[in-house]
Order: sequence, then structure tokens, then C-alpha cells
Amino acid sequence: MTEVFSADLRVAPRANLRRDTSSQRPFIPWAESISADLGHFAAEPDEAAARAALEARLGALGAALRESPYHAATLREAGFHPGDLQSLDDLRHFPFLDRETLASHWSDVPTPMADADACVVVKSSGSTGTPVNVVRDRRDCLHMWAVLRFLVARAGAVLPPRPRVVLLDALPGGLEYSVRLPILLDGALHRISVLRDDAAERLRRVRPAVLFSDPEGLRWLATQRDVPTPRLVLTSAQHLPSGLRAELAGVMAAPVLNYYATTETGPLAWECLRESAPGRFHVLAPDVWLEPGLEEVVVTRLRPSVLPLLRYRPGDAGTVRRDACPCGFQGWTLEHFGGRGACRFVTPTGREVDAWALAWVFKHHALRAFRLTQTGVSHFRLELAGAPASSEAPLRERLTAALRNLGWTARIELDVQAVEAATLVTGTKHQPFRRRG
Repeated sequence: MTEVFSADLRVAPRANLRRDTSSQRPFIPWAESISADLGHFAAEPDEAAARAALEARLGALGAALRESPYHAATLREAGFHPGDLQSLDDLRHFPFLDRETLASHWSDVPTPMADADACVVVKSSGSTGTPVNVVRDRRDCLHMWAVLRFLVARAGAVLPPRPRVVLLDALPGGLEYSVRLPILLDGALHRISVLRDDAAERLRRVRPAVLFSDPEGLRWLATQRDVPTPRLVLTSAQHLPSGLRAELAGVMAAPVLNYYATTETGPLAWECLRESAPGRFHVLAPDVWLEPGLEEVVVTRLRPSVLPLLRYRPGDAGTVRRDACPCGFQGWTLEHFGGRGACRFVTPTGREVDAWALAWVFKHHALRAFRLTQTGVSHFRLELAGAPASSEAPLRERLTAALRNLGWTARIELDVQAVEAATLVTGTKHQPFRRRG
């Protein structure tokens, strides 16, 4: 799962948490300016003016590319110079940066770090199942809080003084912490694990104004009663089924904002909140440029960062076009977004369930190292690559129990096969759940 944010709780190679949150205060004006720019570009009716403002940022990007050992060498070998990048249209002539290449050259892509102590390396778990080391500077670590200011305003939410933010975590580790959050109106951040018996009680005690989670955490939230209603709920990283939205709406009347982000790029777009426009992700310009007219997501980062990204391919499908949305957004919109797509299994009673509800079963397996296919009403094929034989029995037990919880009360036929990893790769973004017939 792509991480929601790192804020100041930065995962360094030593896996320590940074708690000197008072040092966030000098970045508050910067965060406010980021939010204001996002608001301006989300309501700019003049495409030519918007493009000109984005192109004004290309000079700084070119300077960063010259400082990046990887980019400087790659462009030189391809016969380009960073100074050749004068317009957004020029980008199509420049080479791509693939996710696999970033994984191999992660230490050469960043520019020299003036303040190396303020930089960290975080690891993407990634929906490809192939982790990538990502270098971040201080602004990268705080950037999501700047974007959150904009998203809160976009959703029409009003935060109270000293708002409390909850990261509702469904991962197996059960890590919890609390830390001050000066950069967001002198608030506080609490990480609460749904695996703890007192998770609901902690949620009631904290009373979050903003809640982040993934779909698995939201499923847990939808089963709870008498929990406080946040002003805004945000989710990212995995497919968000419409049925889950409906379940959550039955519990709390908070807007649910689904946004698209990767660990490498940061937030890229947010899904339109209008019920009549699901699947339309409005691009977070001017922080990033997503190239229009392609059938895949190609990202160039336009905000300053220690990690310059030029024509980066995270491996997601989608097409970008200029848009004037009924919600009031005027900018670029990502449509037909794929690569983290839906898969629905059908129970013996004919009820459809989201296959991603089984994702927790495979938390200790790389995403590209397994594929679960429903081949019949109660028949499943599980393909595993590189898993030790000793792991099969407990995995089979967990998966069978999880299927029973979802509605498979009859006998479950589970065919487990050891396969080569290459046989599971059917595209850039692996689809770990499938249904046949």
C-alpha cells in the first residue's frame, strides 16, 4: 500500500520517528502558499495562462536536472540538455523514467543534499509489489499537510482549532503513536490500529477532525457504532468500491475524499466529490504535470524537491485532458484511472464482495508474488512465487477463514500452486485478484 503521508514521522534507515515538531513552524507560510496555488490552479479558466504559469517552473526543474547525477548522464547520453526544456510540449521529446529504473538508481536521481541530516529514505511498499527507496527532503516530508489544507477547503470542511488527525491503520504491525502537528493549525496526529481491542474507544476519545485510512480501515470503521464523525475522511492507495462508500455513509455523514498518490511523487490528484462524476481525478497542478493524451500516467514534478522527477511512469493507466467539471474545477483531469482496479468475487448466494477485502491475508507476501483467482463458486486457485513451503499451510488456513467470513459457508476448494514469478507478471501493475467465468 502506498503510504498516506510521512509528515514529520519520517521513516529513516534506522526506522526512527522524528518528534522535533516545533521545527515545522517555519514551514507554515510555505504550506499556506502551496494550498493557495492549488486553489488558484483548480479554478483557472484560461488554459493558456495556466500553461504559462506551469512553464515558468521549468527553469528551476532544469537546474535540478543538471544537479542530478542520473538525469545529467541520461540526458547527455540521449543528446539532450536540461536547458532544452522550454515548454510543456518539449517534454514529449525527453526520455521516460520508469519505476524499475528509479528502484535501481534511487541514490543517483536526487540532487546533492545541502542539508543531508534533513533528508530521509522511505520505502514504498507499492501497488506493484516492488519496493522503491525514495529520498525526501524536509518539504517533501511535510508536503501532504500543505495539500491537506487545500483538500479540506475543497471538500467544504471547516476544521476546529487545534484539529486532531487520525491515521486509522489496518496493517498487521499495530504501530500506534501520538505527536503534535504545528503545521496544521497547531493540531495533533494520532495513529490508531484497528487491531487493538480498544481501537473504537480510542477513536471516541480522540474525536478526529480528519481521518486517513485505506479501504480495509474504512471497512472496519463502517462496522462501528457511536464513533465520532470527522469533518473529512481521506483514503488512498487501493480501489475504493462504491459499496464501501455507501456502507460508510450509513455510519457517518462525512465526505470521503479518495486521492491518488505514490510514495515517489506525493499526491497527484483527487477524485471528484460529485456523485455524478466518480472516477474523475482532478490533477494537483501546479505541483505536478500529468501529460495529456497518453494512455498511462506520466508525471513531471514541478515543485522543488531533492528528488527531481522527469516523465516518471508510476505504472498506472489513465488519460489526462483539460476539463471544466460541474463541481467547479477547471484544470486537468485524469480519467480511466487503472492499475489498482476493482475485482469482485461472487459468494455462493450470488452476493458480490470486493476481492481486496482479502488483501490483509497476504500482508507478508510481495504483491507480485501471488495471484488469487476465483475459478468457480467455491473454487479458487492461488499461485505463489518464492514462498517457502512452510508458509503454505498457515496461509491456506488464513485465506479459508477469511473467505468464510465473507460468506463462503460451503466447502471451499483451494488449489495452491508454486509458480515462477515471471508467470504472474501481466503488465506494469500486477493484478493480484481475478475472477474467471
